[in-house]
Amino acid sequence: MDYNIVSTYITSNLPIIILVMILVFILLFLLSIGLMVSNRKLKKRYDLMMKDADKGSLEDMIRAYQRKIDTSYVDTKLAVEEIKLLSNQINHCIQKVGVVRYKAFDDVGSDLSYSVAMLDNKNDGVVITSIFGRNMSTSYAKPISKGTSKYTLSEEETYAMNKALGLEKK
Repeated sequence: MDYNIVSTYITSNLPIIILVMILVFILLFLLSIGLMVSNRKLKKRYDLMMKDADKGSLEDMIRAYQRKIDTSYVDTKLAVEEIKLLSNQINHCIQKVGVVRYKAFDDVGSDLSYSVAMLDNKNDGVVITSIFGRNMSTSYAKPISKGTSKYTLSEEETYAMNKALGLEKK
């Protein structure tokens, strides 16, 4: 190519070349403004995230959070095991109680006698009865297994057990 041909081409198309260069400049200027705004937003988000980092790096902060997550995971597993153990223990605790007071003898003035049924989640437990008379009192217990007793239950003991089982109104 000859220098004169290039020079003639540029001279003849100079207004178009200048217009294209101005458009490219404006486009680059707008792009740089957009990048500055985006960079400023990113910097604000970074500063917000790093405000508790104690002048450490992002990598140190991520490692610290990972340690906290690992510790929380172990603590959670221990808590779940403890909950399972407690749940098993609760099944064997008294959860249902029925109380009946009654007058065992006509010559006694008040409802001093009582039967108390205490059952766990599997309806195992005991019925405790105490009978008060004018000259004597006696107490005894009858074991309950799966809601029944191998001993004959009195009417009051049956009523107390049915109250504990929710079969009678309290």
